[in-house]
Amino acid sequence: MRSVVAWLLIAVLVVVAFTQLLLPRALESRVEQALRQRLTSVDYLTVDIRSRPALASLFGRFRKIHMEARDFVIDDLPVGAFLVEGSQVRLDPRALYGDGEVKLENAADLRVTVLLTEMGINQYMWGKIDPERRLRVSLSADGAALMGNINFFGHGIDIYLRGVFQVREQTQLIFVPEALQVENLEVPQIILNALVEDKALLMDLAGLPVPLAIDGVRLEQGQLYAFGHYAKVSGEGR
Repeated sequence: MRSVVAWLLIAVLVVVAFTQLLLPRALESRVEQALRQRLTSVDYLTVDIRSRPALASLFGRFRKIHMEARDFVIDDLPVGAFLVEGSQVRLDPRALYGDGEVKLENAADLRVTVLLTEMGINQYMWGKIDPERRLRVSLSADGAALMGNINFFGHGIDIYLRGVFQVREQTQLIFVPEALQVENLEVPQIILNALVEDKALLMDLAGLPVPLAIDGVRLEQGQLYAFGHYAKVSGEGR
């Protein structure tokens, strides 16, 4: 009798061990597959899931989760990199296992980093507001600039527009002009507003797989980093 109980105990331990080892990998593959369907032309994608016990992940509960995607397009906006780090994360298991959708329900701590490149921002701007490619954005650690040639009352003029990227409505980044030079002359603010009112550069990150509230922006040479946290939307977690 004791030998039977011992063998049953060993069998249970083996099953638990294999579950702990294999289940997270299967779920990583499932989440990765769902993300690939959502992120257009993603070049690199990795998902790392930690769950203890592993069976908790069947209910969408994870101790830690790490997701990283590079070079993809979301809502016509080229994204250089997208990084998610979180703990005590809960995904909707019905959406994940039924529809293959990554739908976040809650998280104790989740940080999101988005990298936009100068090239990607320019491609987005040309496609949305400047099909003639008269303007281009330049990014550096010292700030942002919009430069090029625009039509002003039938005349083409060269401009150099210094500005900043500001956060709007938690998920949007908009280029806000601060000073304009036209052929080395400073232009009054009222004229500046008239020149750029139809050239507003606004990028919305609401389409990312994780609901995002942007906390801050950092510029480097040719790069824009947006840092944020998980933003629980109305109706989630009910």
